[in-house]
Amino acid sequence: MGGFSLHDADKSFLRVLDEETLEELYRAGQIEWPNITKKEIQDRSKADIFSKGIVLIQMMWFVVQCISRFATKLTVTELEVVTLAFAVLNGITYWLWWDKPSDVRCAVPIYLKSAESSNPKVSKARQQRDTSRSSPSNFLAPFERKRDEHGLFFAIVYTLLWAPIKVVLNPLSFMMGRDGGEIPDNHVTRVPTFYSPVEEAEVLGFAPSFWTMIGVVVLFGAIHFIPWSFTFPNASERWLWRASAILITGGPLLPMFLGIIAEWALASILSSFWDSIVDSIEDSILYPILKLFLGFMIFIPIAAYIGSRMILLILPLMLLRNLPPAALQELKWSEFFPHI
Repeated sequence: MGGFSLHDADKSFLRVLDEETLEELYRAGQIEWPNITKKEIQDRSKADIFSKGIVLIQMMWFVVQCISRFATKLTVTELEVVTLAFAVLNGITYWLWWDKPSDVRCAVPIYLKSAESSNPKVSKARQQRDTSRSSPSNFLAPFERKRDEHGLFFAIVYTLLWAPIKVVLNPLSFMMGRDGGEIPDNHVTRVPTFYSPVEEAEVLGFAPSFWTMIGVVVLFGAIHFIPWSFTFPNASERWLWRASAILITGGPLLPMFLGIIAEWALASILSSFWDSIVDSIEDSILYPILKLFLGFMIFIPIAAYIGSRMILLILPLMLLRNLPPAALQELKWSEFFPHI
């Protein structure tokens, strides 16, 4: 719904509020509790049941066609299989987000009762807002900060390599609620679309929503195994498809299991040893190098997943050059109904 944004008494924007800060400000008597109804939230959405229903009917019709072609032993092309995977993914997304307002661009404003606030989070947000306004460039600010902390070489490596990686990793971490449920960027003016607060219940160190996401990703990848025994023009394209299907299905699981094992080992076996290593190199040049190395280790499976997804988007289009005759046959729906 866009969330709630905090403004001072002069109606100047301060920050987007998370749940914890909203409650703290209300209990401290610094704000009035927001009064917004369910209908007002629904009115902020730019989608309705009619438009969502049309999309769902189109997706269901395509899924029915694919199933019918399998049932009648007609050829299903690799492009149709990829489209089927996206149709299933879209169907799950629509089901999970059915009541979520679409394309909300403005947050609900909340105003402080006084001109200044004693709340530390609000004061920090004000300082960060003023600093960002005085900075000549949002790009140069982190570069100059890293240069002053670790030197010119590390600042260049951080800006050119690690910063682009963080563009991918931070939204994923934020989406899974790994940032404490707080809004990390004080430059945003509303709650991001993929905002996910921290869930108290955990299974093997991860929230239930994380396991739901993993299940959807695995299901999406598993659909790409359907053409495993299809006829390909040559062996290289067949094995390229199989390898890509394995990577997009099992790729997300590998870092997760390695992370669980590493977290368990660091917590139970190597806890004191690891802490002593970190303490000894934290103030040296080895510490940022270690962080970069760990970042690259995380980036490798992500890059492999992205590359495999790109292959499975381009390869089905290339395979259209040599379709079997059965792929061009139309489905005769009259064969599914008894004749009078």
